[in-house]
Amino acid sequence: MAGVKVVSFDLEGTLVDMAFSEKVWNEGLPRLYAQKANLDFEEAKRIVLGEYALVGEDHVEWYDIAYWFRHFGLSGDPEQLLESYKSLVHLFPESLQALKTLGARFRLVLTTNSNPLFIRVLARDIAQYFSHVFSVTSKFRLLKRNSEAYRQICLSMGIKPTEMAHVGDRLLDDYKSPRSIGIRAYLLSRTGEDCSVPEEFKVMSLKEFADRLLRAFNREHRA
Repeated sequence: MAGVKVVSFDLEGTLVDMAFSEKVWNEGLPRLYAQKANLDFEEAKRIVLGEYALVGEDHVEWYDIAYWFRHFGLSGDPEQLLESYKSLVHLFPESLQALKTLGARFRLVLTTNSNPLFIRVLARDIAQYFSHVFSVTSKFRLLKRNSEAYRQICLSMGIKPTEMAHVGDRLLDDYKSPRSIGIRAYLLSRTGEDCSVPEEFKVMSLKEFADRLLRAFNREHRA
């Protein structure tokens, strides 16, 4: 914990739930394709989900809704589609308090694979807590599972990896990748099921994460 200056948060699955994104990708975009191709919704959804799978989440295009509008030849504005589902953005109950608590002691950044258009809607109510917002797929053309994305964030912030802590809900993206370059990474597992991560680096809520960082911060400053 010694020397941590910046705390990084994942977005989807960590600060907000997945309801918004699931509806956009699995309902909103297939519905637009159904209208364009004159198909029933279920057939359009089958085609669209099949195309998602062909690209795969290992590629930055998978996260880019503008890419998919072009791919399917859809007219209209992706932002309008996202705004139509904004009522489905749900913060986890402890998200705001964790941001307020840690923001009083550290600089906070948002680190996500999500596209900037998604971030604009998903983080609308919490954007003020972050000094920087990094869409790594857009800014660096990298995925979080590639530790170079985290290295680039540290360079942008002017800090060493050991001066950052990070929390997120995906084992490779949010724990193994940042930890491989020295970032103090924690896996958020709300069910507590992942047995591959030492208990000291696994948390079941953002409150637990904030409490751990603050206890370490206070010990350090009493020493």
